[in-house]
Amino acid sequence: MREQLQEFLARQWPDADEIVVEEFAVIAGGYSRETFRFDAHVTRGGARTILPMILRKDPPPAVGILHTSRETEHNLLQNVRKHTTIPVSESHFAEMDPGTFGQPAMLVERVRGSGEVSALFNGGRNEHLAERVATELCEYLAQLHMADPKLLNPRGEIDDPRGVGIDASSWDRYMDSTFEYYIDGYSKSDFDALPLVMDAYLTIRRLKPRPLPLRVVHGDFNPANFLYDEEGHVTALIDWENSRMGDPREDLGWMMQMDVLSNTNIFGSVKVDGGFLGHYNKITGFGVTEDELNYFRLFGTANIAVPVLSALKRRVEKEHEELLHLYIIQPSMVSLMAFAQLMGYPIPTGGA
Repeated sequence: MREQLQEFLARQWPDADEIVVEEFAVIAGGYSRETFRFDAHVTRGGARTILPMILRKDPPPAVGILHTSRETEHNLLQNVRKHTTIPVSESHFAEMDPGTFGQPAMLVERVRGSGEVSALFNGGRNEHLAERVATELCEYLAQLHMADPKLLNPRGEIDDPRGVGIDASSWDRYMDSTFEYYIDGYSKSDFDALPLVMDAYLTIRRLKPRPLPLRVVHGDFNPANFLYDEEGHVTALIDWENSRMGDPREDLGWMMQMDVLSNTNIFGSVKVDGGFLGHYNKITGFGVTEDELNYFRLFGTANIAVPVLSALKRRVEKEHEELLHLYIIQPSMVSLMAFAQLMGYPIPTGGA
């Protein structure tokens, strides 16, 4: 892989006298992409520059969970950097030819900062930074949702990035076609009898809320997808692979849901304007309510459930034998309890 990277970078930077890849290593964690870190030592005219980078590579199609395009993600990151002040990695290259790295891939800047979100909460050593970090996250999310979609998505690449038939021509068509995707996807994801999941899909269709303008959403805005520095500033929002045109409340609902499941407290750490939701509403003017937030907790959980449960079904039916997918069964089963809670099912408790 080191040799492949050096050859690829040499083709991209023909003016370089020498390119050496050092400190190449796998980055653990993450389910949908294979990620590697390295430093590119680039020499030009006798001067050497060290570029910290990350290689994000698609897994083989049979074991992939979220089928989106690295070129589309590359283009979005460039547009976000150009048209907003949201901190994101610079995406250097997208390589869609699988002959180069084995699968389509992208090379992005490795941004400084810590991803140790647990240190911000529950008595962690960085707990004094939690309010500043959470407030900045809220403000960057609001900025994303207020950005002109024509600037961030000029070619419509993220209208339907998964290629599953989503119609983003209007809010109603977006919601209705997404409901269809969820319900039709049940047959591809029912590796066991999962009536609770189908009930969730039908529930959000039945309780469709008031419309908001469609905007670019991060798609996986959660406590694992940002970095921060020792002064409490957010240095990057990361992992934009699930970004799409959507309802802004999706990002809010998914963050709240993952805040609960991750035992973090992003929402509760914002103090200005009455909290995360109040501060967000003051900036955007969207007037999102607590009821709408709970609706989109369920909606966002469904959005992740379809591809994840579909991947699990392929593993259970032995279309492949990747160990990772068996591991994912555990958090997926826990998430079914979240479905039940969000829909008001009676939950058994301990006791005599």
